[in-house]
Amino acid sequence: MTIPSHKTKPRVLVVGAGLGGLAVAIATTLTGHFSVTVLESSPVLGEVGAGIQLSPNCSRLLKRWGCEKYLKDNVVTPKYGRAYRWQYGKILSEREINHTTEAKFGAPYWHVHRADLHEALAHRVQELGVPIRLDARVVSVDVGPETGSPKVTIHTGEVLECEFLVGADGLHSKVREAVCPEAGRPVATGDLAYRFTVPVSLMKDNPHLAQLAEIPGASSWWGPDKHVVGYILRNQTTYNVVAVFPDDGSVQGASKAVGTLEQVQELYKGWCKQVTSLMDLTEPNGLSKWILMDLAPLPRWNNSCCALVGGACRPMLPYLAQGSAQAFEDAATLAVCMDTMPNELDKAAEIFTSIRKSRATKVQQFARAQRARNHLKDGWDATSGEESKDWTSGLYGYDAEEAARQTLASRL
Repeated sequence: MTIPSHKTKPRVLVVGAGLGGLAVAIATTLTGHFSVTVLESSPVLGEVGAGIQLSPNCSRLLKRWGCEKYLKDNVVTPKYGRAYRWQYGKILSEREINHTTEAKFGAPYWHVHRADLHEALAHRVQELGVPIRLDARVVSVDVGPETGSPKVTIHTGEVLECEFLVGADGLHSKVREAVCPEAGRPVATGDLAYRFTVPVSLMKDNPHLAQLAEIPGASSWWGPDKHVVGYILRNQTTYNVVAVFPDDGSVQGASKAVGTLEQVQELYKGWCKQVTSLMDLTEPNGLSKWILMDLAPLPRWNNSCCALVGGACRPMLPYLAQGSAQAFEDAATLAVCMDTMPNELDKAAEIFTSIRKSRATKVQQFARAQRARNHLKDGWDATSGEESKDWTSGLYGYDAEEAARQTLASRL
């Protein structure tokens, strides 16, 4: 079976209706050159998880794609960013966010719940008339210059053909197996993460947390082998917490597991009152822990008229809060390349890879370096005493669409 499409528009199949896949669908459809269909293995459209930090390199794209109207009631704009020492809560570094950030980079910094962001993207996809096929699990992929048009087979046996295929199917990507069959399997990083939320109303009554509840900000506590990140979500009603700690082998054979209040309290015993108070206010039944996974660098992200985006080609560790932002940069870059070369989509995929692979690799390296910084044995201020370097210009100031246009103009 082939996918219904406009006669003059090449058909694009996007495998995966997560954040990255929906971003690809939006950006590619907005070019006006392609008929896009999204395939999702789950029978229900939705996202799990908790908060996401959307830096200016990401928010500028969401605004440009027309997603802001679906987000504006759910985003929180933090006013500051602070890093605290683990044991006594001493402020190690502090910066103003949004007033200076938007003036400097031309786009805001947002905090949003992952489910709210996914819902906003889904609304925009539906508004653009892009079909999303649910319960369409891809079991095999056929790509390459010798195969002709890309093809995927879903679990029902149905074969779908297209002119361009995008693998946005995450860490355990089926499309990656066809693009890069020699790729290794994802590996554990050595860290687990607890994710939970605390009602802001309860924080306001706690002397150690009231300040965190009053003014939205991005807070982090750094300490020996562990760190904690917290910020407000959902119309300033919910405080999102991520607590990263060494892998203790308790998550086996799955990506996540149910956690216990006793464990998280024991892990952060002896930390400052802000951290321990957050743990004490946690709902015991709302605790889950996730294993943080990585993937060895792939030799390529494309094969003929097929490209990988997001976690399918390079998982982004959370230490710089750039996972979603880099997936959206992938989507923006790919759409510009395809828009510029609609009749040479294999070359568009090659140029996309050449642009994105170098930048994303650098961001990955920064994220891995930040992990070490967050987990210093006696807190960051006990080492060299150096102030945090401003690495944000190259990260937050980046415009993926403009960068792609400049590269294409220099090569074509």
